[in-house]
Amino acid sequence: MKRLTQIFQALLGVVALIFTAIIAFGRLTWRTIRNWWKNRSKWLRRSIATVLILISVGFVALMAYAYYDSEYGRWYWEDNYLSENVEVHGFHDYKVRVYNYSTGEYTTPKVNWVADSPANDSLTVYAIPNKRGYIDVNTGRIVIDAEANDYCKAWVFSEGLAAVMKDGKIGFINANNEVVIPFKFSYNHADYIFNNGYCVMQSEDGFEGVIDKTGEWVIEPIYKSVSDVHSVSGYRIIVDKHGQYGVLDASSQLVYPADYDYISFVDDGIMIADDGVKQMLDFACEVVKPFVVDSLDILCYPSYCDENGYDVYEYSRFATYMIYIDNIDYYGVIDRFTGEMIIPAIYSDVRMISDELFEVQKYNEIERVLMDTNGNIVNSNL
Repeated sequence: MKRLTQIFQALLGVVALIFTAIIAFGRLTWRTIRNWWKNRSKWLRRSIATVLILISVGFVALMAYAYYDSEYGRWYWEDNYLSENVEVHGFHDYKVRVYNYSTGEYTTPKVNWVADSPANDSLTVYAIPNKRGYIDVNTGRIVIDAEANDYCKAWVFSEGLAAVMKDGKIGFINANNEVVIPFKFSYNHADYIFNNGYCVMQSEDGFEGVIDKTGEWVIEPIYKSVSDVHSVSGYRIIVDKHGQYGVLDASSQLVYPADYDYISFVDDGIMIADDGVKQMLDFACEVVKPFVVDSLDILCYPSYCDENGYDVYEYSRFATYMIYIDNIDYYGVIDRFTGEMIIPAIYSDVRMISDELFEVQKYNEIERVLMDTNGNIVNSNL
């Protein structure tokens, strides 16, 4: 205890010594400056005083401008037109306001953001912290006030209805802010767009279906996913809980049941893959290309060994064909002279080990399988 007291007293002495030195240095500096100042001419002293005053005034003005700029300064590259006479102005505080050039006034207070003008409606979404509302893109006026409602998320209007989230559930309102479809649907990161009177929604158990404008299920929520409407055909792609694909038409009727390995839309048709075969159909569901491949490679096999013991390969009559499904390459075998499919494209790797045998392997499987040139399994225990 005595030792600690001595250390503490020593520290106090050092602090007092430093403090005394600072005071002495300050007094000496002040005396030096005062003597220097007294020995200057009156004109020089006035000039220096004027410069110091100007610097002080300039500093205050700069700080005032910085504050004004942060509150009211514009970021012109953040500006965005909602309509011909209505524009969103961005500011340095990362807020935006809507300006109407016809009236020459701002029509909204500062808000967090305003969504782009929708293609098929006159109302767009705006945001304040944790709340959403709607603005008329033609006038810039707030139509549905975010402050007066508890919509924590909101989406664009489609066919007169817009999805909004309240208390963790999705419902639909009209342009008069009247609830048309109650808040009863789960949030699933969808766009919630009505098309021909139908919209994809998610049930409590996480499966998707299609509702009409009354909020009733017209396609029961039994699917893993239901795609947005294709812009040309009006079709939707469905995926069931087992990962099988199908197609719904614009009236939400089944065009193809969910029995296929993969379905996707292309520019002028539908690509369907099943059992290692890929086909292209038009939107009338007529087959355009009965056998589609994404790449072909001629297969070679080891024919004999040369004098150095190296395998010498020869071209076979077969080729691997690859189909690209859901970002994965699948390989099969065709006879390149007749075009006949020998092995369907359901494998991750295909190679020839002789002129009569193929070695194949599936994804996520260690086992490699031997198949003959008729596509029959010879040995599955390699």
